[in-house]
Amino acid sequence: MDASPPIGISIFIYILAFIVVMIIAGYFTYHISPGRKKRREEKRNNRR
Repeated sequence: MDASPPIGISIFIYILAFIVVMIIAGYFTYHISPGRKKRREEKRNNRR
């Protein structure tokens, strides 16, 4: 009985950490790549 709760908690933490990392990675890749393009277009318009 003492061994089962820590194992379940550790697996739950690993799954949560994996999901959080995937969400953060997807969020950064999705928002940074279009953001750079928009910023570059704004800089070009400001120079003109």
